[in-house]
Amino acid sequence: MRRGETGLVLFARLLSLLIASLLIAVGGVTAQTSDLTADHVRLVEGVGDFGQPTLTAVGEIVNAGAEAYANLFITAQAFDASGTQVAEGYGFLVNQCNVGVPLDFALQPDHRQPFTAPLELFEADASIETIEVIVEGEAVEPLPPPAAINGITRLSDEEIAAVEWDASGEFFRFGVGCPSELFTEWTWGRVNLPDLEVMPEAHPAAEYVTPELAERLGLNESDFARSMLRFAPNGDRLIFQDEINDVITAAPDGRFARLLFNDQHNRTLQGVHWLPEERFLAYYYGAYGDPVGFFTADVEARRISPDLRNNPFSEIVPGASVDGRRVVLAGTFDDERGYFLYVTNNDFFELLFNAEPPGNNFPAPIPLVEAESDLVNRVYVALETDDGAELVCFNRDTGDLIPQTPLPLDLAQEERADWWIAPDEQSLVLAATGAHGGLWWIDLTALPGCG
Repeated sequence: MRRGETGLVLFARLLSLLIASLLIAVGGVTAQTSDLTADHVRLVEGVGDFGQPTLTAVGEIVNAGAEAYANLFITAQAFDASGTQVAEGYGFLVNQCNVGVPLDFALQPDHRQPFTAPLELFEADASIETIEVIVEGEAVEPLPPPAAINGITRLSDEEIAAVEWDASGEFFRFGVGCPSELFTEWTWGRVNLPDLEVMPEAHPAAEYVTPELAERLGLNESDFARSMLRFAPNGDRLIFQDEINDVITAAPDGRFARLLFNDQHNRTLQGVHWLPEERFLAYYYGAYGDPVGFFTADVEARRISPDLRNNPFSEIVPGASVDGRRVVLAGTFDDERGYFLYVTNNDFFELLFNAEPPGNNFPAPIPLVEAESDLVNRVYVALETDDGAELVCFNRDTGDLIPQTPLPLDLAQEERADWWIAPDEQSLVLAATGAHGGLWWIDLTALPGCG
């Protein structure tokens, strides 16, 4: 699937250093070095750190050959209508969040990766008509195919920002992109069950995201781009953060806005994990290694947990039960280090098991509630071991921590992974961003089980 432009070009993200950007279509794209080609090349205007105007060529480098390519050297040359070169720049590969890929990254056969190339104009008033991209690289042995893991099916090797299960459990959507972007900047796809057929699909709420919606929500262009605007899957309301990080819910057209929390002005909203019936867990942290704050609520602006300052902070992204009341987090509390169960409406706090928590870029725990007792009796957790990431299940009735399967995760600190459980609780969808990003379906019925 290719990451394309959306209709909301006024709010497209350029680079992490840009405040706002405007997409400009250009024609006549060419590329060099046989197997390596440039695709979706376009010119982006922006504003630099010191307020100066900037021009950048962005797009994707595609490897159509049988070899992998390392140490890519990308040259972008811009020409005016007469064919005279008027600008030049040197580029590099980036991930979906415009962060440079690792130094040892090699573009594998039949793969594509975004690039960015800042341009320097030869004349201040030059007009760019076409861009040529020259790509050179060092041919290296491609990586072997990923080893098969029992119960896990790889569906994509792209960077997945989010997954949304349909309430029927018959399919789920996934968005390719950077988690901090508007969901309309992501390229969406759909996976049908049980055959795991992958197909492109527009997000059903994308039609609501317009400049008029931004105006009704009281957001300018840059604030709208960072608003983390999300629509409740299978629901009829949205949530967003405003210019001072107040969390507000509204109808799809922006009417009937309701304030939810207004004490997060010095916090960075990193994500929203949707639960059934329009509930969600919102989580906050500054960077890798920082403590994670959270709250749970629903899109009708009803609070389930206290505000994030009155919830315990976690070393991992916490995971909530389907009702949003029970939360599993990790860290050191009362001289015990491990995973804890916190009940948000009565301050119940219990050590589940001792373990070293991974970073806050790992998938959040998934607590499951036994219907008859209405108690959390199982918790799926991703742990980091000497052999890599592993899925384990904690059986609260017996106190056993039961290994399930290795996980195909290889995360740098700025990358992240998350997962979402199916409505019938029989499967998981695992997703990751970064150079080793991807999308995997995990059949829990093929694993050892949780006792």
